[in-house]
Amino acid sequence: MGNLYQYAYLSCIRPEISLTRVYEIVQVSRKHNRSANITGILVFDGWRFFQYIEGDADAVLDLVRKLRQDERHHQFTELLSTPFAGPRLFRNWSMGYSVTADETLLTAFTRLTPGEVVLRIPDLVDSVDLEP
Repeated sequence: MGNLYQYAYLSCIRPEISLTRVYEIVQVSRKHNRSANITGILVFDGWRFFQYIEGDADAVLDLVRKLRQDERHHQFTELLSTPFAGPRLFRNWSMGYSVTADETLLTAFTRLTPGEVVLRIPDLVDSVDLEP
């Protein structure tokens, strides 16, 4: 296994994208993440995504390039991008997923430093119902 890397971002879904497509995105992403040995979480509040991913640096950075080019979302804001020693926060989840009705939950992440983002992820997990 290569060097571990962690990445987190916020983005907004484009208004013309049907919300039912989000479920399809999750299913395809889980399959891709499993094959690339990427783990993490995705939280959606109806118009914004927060995603945290971790895995081999090359795999994570390749996925980030694809995410940045994905036209289904915009206002892509990087919150965290760094190598780390481990352990993984979500070693058993190709992508935990949750929808939250709390529109203030994800906004709080925009005001954090990258180190604070990592520290707040457990709080985020505790406040939403994630499916492994």
